[in-house]
Amino acid sequence: MKFETNIEQFAGAVGVATRFSEKRPNLPVLASILIVAQSGQLTLRSTNLECGVEITIPAKVSEQGTVAIPSTVLAGFVHNVKGKSLNCTLVGEVCKLETERASASIKTIPHDDFPILPRVSAEHSFTQKANELARALRSVVFCASTSTVKPELQSVLLYAEGGKLTTVATDSFRLAEKTVPLRAGGSVPQLLIPARNAAELMRILETAGSSEVEMYYNDNQLSTQIENTYYTSRLIDGSFPNYQQILPKSFSTEVVVLREDFSTALKSLAIFSDKFSQIILTIDPEQKAVLLTSRNPDVGEQTSTIRATIAGDALTMSFNSRYLADSVQAITGESVRIHANGAGKAILIKDATDQSFLYLAMPMNR
Repeated sequence: MKFETNIEQFAGAVGVATRFSEKRPNLPVLASILIVAQSGQLTLRSTNLECGVEITIPAKVSEQGTVAIPSTVLAGFVHNVKGKSLNCTLVGEVCKLETERASASIKTIPHDDFPILPRVSAEHSFTQKANELARALRSVVFCASTSTVKPELQSVLLYAEGGKLTTVATDSFRLAEKTVPLRAGGSVPQLLIPARNAAELMRILETAGSSEVEMYYNDNQLSTQIENTYYTSRLIDGSFPNYQQILPKSFSTEVVVLREDFSTALKSLAIFSDKFSQIILTIDPEQKAVLLTSRNPDVGEQTSTIRATIAGDALTMSFNSRYLADSVQAITGESVRIHANGAGKAILIKDATDQSFLYLAMPMNR
């Protein structure tokens, strides 16, 4: 195998592919990037068996061939060299890489066992603007559980009905939901995307801007082709909790605060939070204020007062500070609306002017 290619394009493709390679694989070849050189182009493939990617870039191919190179070694070299072009020659089991200023010889891995990425037929699909789908995933993926006890909670739920595409994630202590208009209307059944895979899909979608992408799916896989990148992910076989049943329909307290004030106070309070990251939220209708208090016996304490518009009852509850801070990252408006139903019950947080996002947070036991 022998080829020459633009080093910037090659480094970019390697950077994406490296994110999909396994760091401690049971199958050694999964720690590598498969490079196929043929017909004036290179195809770089990487997979962790949960999700995978193929990136195609142009190249001047003198000798066709296939090679598997350890991803971390390859990325470490190409991301730290300068030049316009990269020359690659495979000699036996060693891949020789050369730029104008540097050269390296990397031992390759036998590639016969490298998996083929599954291709999803076009029978079931939906079309969506890339940046809207990316925003829908980014708004909720941080809420997915990190525990392996319930795989369905380690996922992002994606479905569409009534012309709206919805994403949802929860770890049973908090929940986030985001809706965006579905291009061409229609519906999509419930698809459970592993959270890690959803995060990678989000990063790829963000490179496509506002262009429309076609998403293909079946019972087991989800895939898409975005410019020169093919992405595929397995889907979790399971049932997502019927979260609509736990969303409160009425409230005894409603608060509106400026998002910037709320966010700044939460960041400041993190300095004084205890080992449980606990903060106390007090809603005071008489003072027209929200008080946030954080205490740590080894550091000290802080109380921040936020001016607010309040309707309803006074209330005091404890929350994980990170859970409240995370809610703000998906809100783009100037104000945050907080709904509550008394002590011990979950609060609902929304953008005051945008109903497409909601965030549910459970209080802590004091």
